[in-house]
Amino acid sequence: MQRLLDSLTDRLRAFVRQRDDVALVVRCRDGETVLVVKALEGIEDASASEMFWIATEEFRDAASYVSDVVNAFAVKHGAVRLAMQRDGMAPWPPLPDALLDETRPPVERLRDLLIFSRALLPSLDGFVAVWCLTPLALSDAGAYAALVAELLRHDFPLPWCHHLRIVVRGDAFDAALPNAVGPTPRVAWYAPDLSQAAVQRAMDEEAADPSLPLARRLQNLFVSAHVDYAHGRFDTALEKHGVLLKFYAATQDATMSALVLNAIGETQARLGNAEHAGACFELAFGAATQSAASPVPVMLNVVLNLANLRLTQQRWAEAEAYYDSAQRLATAQRDANTKLAAIESLGHCQYAQGKTADALTSWHAGAAVARELEMPDARRRFLERLAWHYRSVADHARHGHVQHELALLPPSTAAA
Repeated sequence: MQRLLDSLTDRLRAFVRQRDDVALVVRCRDGETVLVVKALEGIEDASASEMFWIATEEFRDAASYVSDVVNAFAVKHGAVRLAMQRDGMAPWPPLPDALLDETRPPVERLRDLLIFSRALLPSLDGFVAVWCLTPLALSDAGAYAALVAELLRHDFPLPWCHHLRIVVRGDAFDAALPNAVGPTPRVAWYAPDLSQAAVQRAMDEEAADPSLPLARRLQNLFVSAHVDYAHGRFDTALEKHGVLLKFYAATQDATMSALVLNAIGETQARLGNAEHAGACFELAFGAATQSAASPVPVMLNVVLNLANLRLTQQRWAEAEAYYDSAQRLATAQRDANTKLAAIESLGHCQYAQGKTADALTSWHAGAAVARELEMPDARRRFLERLAWHYRSVADHARHGHVQHELALLPPSTAAA
């Protein structure tokens, strides 16, 4: 995997440092763009003579896309200006009002934004501004191609885009962008193989390469096993996790042992081996508690897996205990969504055991937390459970009160 990323990084770095091409079109699919962004961020971190502006906003239409890019730029630009003023430095020039004028043609706003960013360079001697138009999703390839083609049009040998490098993301299998850009001078094209098969192959090759550091090989094997699991190759995933578990158990790496045992448990659960899965989850939790690092995210994941498994087995008392632990760990992790989901399931387990008062206490508490955190959809779930109960026992007063609370909530975003 690292070699694949290194190859991608080398090509992007070579474009940034060359002086012949203004733009580089990187052709990749939506799910692959994140690798391109990761490589660009790595180049940015190591750069001393380039100022990077990486725009990952989704492209739906030209007007909204350019507005999103301009607004993101304005936020960063404003933050830097404030920091410069605070440190007694001469601040960057203010953002021109014309850039914020949404009545202007999108391509003009975007071109002017790139030109303005060039004015922020310390000097035009030896410095360039690098713009990375890498939307993580393209909803309208034709409109995107038209915008990019117009943006890249320039008069040679005196182009508007001097001292700029423009990296553009293009769809790997859509001809709209090549057709639109056509013979535009000084535009290079790059189509790396970033497919899932290529990533898997790279990880497996590095995991098997004895010349690489052991830690890197194991990391690749761990990720490769997760990819196998995600694609339903359960036997292969178990085989790789078995190799990892032997190593981490022998080196007494409690955190990694917990992660691997948890992954084995998830695989066994997908295979329908509930008892084996439960045993793995319990071992994983034990290993996590022995780690000196106190890995709360690992423990939370393991406890949730145990809770969900016991819930499906209708082992209500065990599930109740695990969901209670999960909501406490989620508090430590500051994970509001997981905390509220655990409280909701905690109440369900209590209700199934006939512990009605405890269940109602849990759901009322969950509703209160959701209200405090301003999470109306989560609050609605708790109130609906309470309304169902009060209606079923003909407690009309409490049912009416809960219905009133439900009526005050805004429309559900889940239905939008």
